[in-house]
Amino acid sequence: MVKSPLPLTKLYKGWPVISLSNRWINMKIAPALGGRIMQISLSAYPFLFVNPALAGIVPGANGLSAEGTWLNFGGEKIWPAPQGWDLPGQWPGPPDPVLDSGAYTYSVNHEKGEAKLTSPPDPHTGLQIGRSIFLVENKAEIRISVAFSNTGQDPAAWSVWPVIQMNADDTAAEGRYQVTCPLNTASRFKDGYSVMHGLVNNPQFSPDDHGNLLVNFRYLVGKAGLDSTAGWMAYCDLREGKVMVARQEVRPEAEYPENTSFQVWTQGRGMIYSRNRIAEFSGDPAVNPPYLEMELLGPLEQVPPGGQIHFEYRLQMCTIAPGVSVRSVTENSVIAEPLTLIISEGAPLVKAKLGFFIAGVVKLQLLDQEEKEMPYEEAGSWAADPGTGLDVYISIKSIIPEHLSAVKLLLYDQNGMFTECIGEAR
Repeated sequence: MVKSPLPLTKLYKGWPVISLSNRWINMKIAPALGGRIMQISLSAYPFLFVNPALAGIVPGANGLSAEGTWLNFGGEKIWPAPQGWDLPGQWPGPPDPVLDSGAYTYSVNHEKGEAKLTSPPDPHTGLQIGRSIFLVENKAEIRISVAFSNTGQDPAAWSVWPVIQMNADDTAAEGRYQVTCPLNTASRFKDGYSVMHGLVNNPQFSPDDHGNLLVNFRYLVGKAGLDSTAGWMAYCDLREGKVMVARQEVRPEAEYPENTSFQVWTQGRGMIYSRNRIAEFSGDPAVNPPYLEMELLGPLEQVPPGGQIHFEYRLQMCTIAPGVSVRSVTENSVIAEPLTLIISEGAPLVKAKLGFFIAGVVKLQLLDQEEKEMPYEEAGSWAADPGTGLDVYISIKSIIPEHLSAVKLLLYDQNGMFTECIGEAR
């Protein structure tokens, strides 16, 4: 175990970083930049936005830029909610020289794949942020646990607010970058989501045909919030087929900031009303770099002086076929096109498009009218791997359609252990 202030020797874009890797994932953590994860890559594909104008720059003695302005480095970081500038018990950032861009102390265990980071105490909120970042060995998954400690004299209610800034630098390709989040069928919002900033009729926000809010990035500034209870949201680069899923356990009975457990921010041109004024965002990507934010919000919890609250979430990565959207997720997979069974030219035809967070094998199972497994001649198994998507398209010519009742896709891990059924069609 190595503890700060021992200097870090590895650099990422000029910043000293902790580097953790497994078979698929490479992660760069910058303790001196608010303890943020600066980059997460799957098979060399970089998911996170990194501000090119700030590469290698570190905060000054004031914790901010030389002019006292916010240094929006990018990456993934922790903020406290509620955000606000008017009342006690609100976090008036960014800019924030302590929690957002302060130098965090750290320890790292490379054998275990874990880094622990702790912020300085923040005199304004009284909060001190601690978090453990753990890279799972045999899965394309990062597990993060966060603690808010109240170092002040007064109790206060806070929500842990992970903000994940996703890359969206190809502004010429509208709709290349998407965020998907399930809508709550019992939502308090009329359309299942609330437009919090930007155009009320923002063309980036629309429901899909699978019960989700689909955000198609078009370099327009805006924000949507959801009271989703499904526990996940997903980013997808349609051209590359790369997916990151952010997951949390939602407590439907709890109170959440602005009644939202998930939020999506789109950075682009346009105007918003904030802090009692109209803010206009440039349409020049060199001045106003594009990105998407996946934001998780924990429940509002009272933190007594000397007390703590805790929050856990996960980031999972995989690959799907290019050009298709995320429709749903399971514990170990992403479903872009659900398993379907049709009769084509007198033979059963099975189709699906999937991605996986683990390595293993996917097996096709056929069931007869008595729900017994049917043998068949065609190859019905495929390799599963986070670095490659799976496009199932198989015609089972040896099976008489009338004898077939259902098909299933079963996922086994690399040790041959069954993990889950990832699709069933009848």
